[in-house]
This record gives sequence, C-alpha cells and structure tokens, in this order.
Amino acid sequence: MDAKEAESNEGATHEGADAVTYEQLAYDSFVRRRQGSVGTTLPERVGRFEFEPADRKLIQQADSFFLSTVTGAGWPYVQHRGGPKGFVHVLDDRTIGWLEFMGNNQYVSTGNIDRDGRVALFFINYPLRTRLKVFGYARVIELCDDPKIAKQLRNLGDKEIRSKSERAMIVDIVASDKNCTKHIKPRWDKEQVDERIALYRADIDELRNEISELKERNNLLNEKLDSLG
Repeated sequence: MDAKEAESNEGATHEGADAVTYEQLAYDSFVRRRQGSVGTTLPERVGRFEFEPADRKLIQQADSFFLSTVTGAGWPYVQHRGGPKGFVHVLDDRTIGWLEFMGNNQYVSTGNIDRDGRVALFFINYPLRTRLKVFGYARVIELCDDPKIAKQLRNLGDKEIRSKSERAMIVDIVASDKNCTKHIKPRWDKEQVDERIALYRADIDELRNEISELKERNNLLNEKLDSLG
C-alpha cells in the first residue's frame, strides 16, 4: 500500500472506537446549533456499546436494509441489501454479518470498504414503524478464506441460504440509535399478509360452522313444533 492509500484508509481504523458515542458521530457543532435553534437538547450516551434486545431482534428479523459507504471522492454512497428473513446475523453484542449476494458487478460498496471501512446502516420494520440507525466499521471476507463464517452465515436455523455468494461483510458496531416513528407508512410483505388472511379465513370458517349448527338446531325446533301442532 502506498502513502496515498494509507492516508485514505486512515478512516477505517478502529482506534478509539470504544470511546465514541452515537452523538459524537452524528452531532457536530453545526448539528447541535440547529438543534439548539429549535430548543432541542439531546443528552449524550455513555458507556460501551451493546445491542439492546429489541434492536437485536429487529436486525435478526430483517429481510432488507440500506448500507451507506464513503466514496473516494468523499461522498456518501447508499445501496440496498436484501435476502431471506434472518440473512443478517447478530454474531455477538457488537458485531453483525451477512453474505454478499451476486449483483451488478460494480463493487462500489465493496471497493469503498476496502479503502475506508466506515459504514452506516439503516434498518426499517414497516409493520411496527420502527427504524434503527447503525454506525460501524465493515470489512470484507472472502468465503474461500473462512469456511467457518461461510457456514455460519448460510445457516438460517430451519433452512440454509443457497444463493451464490463469494464473500461476506462483517461489521463491528460502534453506535446505534432508534427514535422517531413518524412518517413511516406501515407495509406488509406477502408472508405477513397471508398470515393475516389465514386468520380472517379461520374466523369466517368458525362463523360458518356456528351458522350451520344454529340452522340445524332451528330445523329440529321447527320439526318439534310441527309435531306438537
């Protein structure tokens, strides 16, 4: 690596990451000035980052998220990542990982991470109107170099990911934040819609059975009345 590459890769180091908070990463003096202009006072969290149980669950149940990297020109670059529900693994209290599936062969995010590992991830649970913002340091792992992580990331518990993949992304999380649910429109995927339709159908079947039983009882009562008449 030459001097220029070493300089550009400087942002990818983990040095001092434990001491950095979400507020220090997201709120510089300009952001704080804007917050202050409308009377917003947001305290800074302290202590070592660890996922909260609800945040861990949100990530583990996600079937998509957005990944932002830093280009060589210093611009943010955002891409969508998707897969079967559970394809993003929470490896421990501060680390997540997923398989990189075959795409358009541009390798922009991958190349950006090779130079500068800083990333931001955005997870959204539309039915619950919940979103999670995550800062971290990403690294690319070739699956042929680490069969163990390949096997772990393919495992979904009751099934296995068989889509073609040559590499994985591992992210060491520095900070995260979950806040405002405003303006998130609830949306449901086909599986969630089918579950709700199945419940409605079950209720309809139960009502039909009750109606059928009531009709039968009514017919019996009418027969008795006719016999008495």
